[in-house]
Amino acid sequence: MISDTTPKAESYQHQIFARMTGDERVCAAMALSDQMRDIALAGLKKRYPNLGELDLLDFFIQEVHGVILKRERK
Repeated sequence: MISDTTPKAESYQHQIFARMTGDERVCAAMALSDQMRDIALAGLKKRYPNLGELDLLDFFIQEVHGVILKRERK
């Protein structure tokens, strides 16, 4: 796996996580997940500026999860 983290930085990161409570680790993971989702959606919006919000979300779900949603369009 490609990593942009130095061994020293990774060790420091592990030390920080080790001092966190379980709740704090869950909150940190959820915050990182939210940030990555926002970054991915911003990238899709930039690449496909003509997609509407629902179509963009459908495309995101397909790209990330491999699931094609069948929505009834009005």
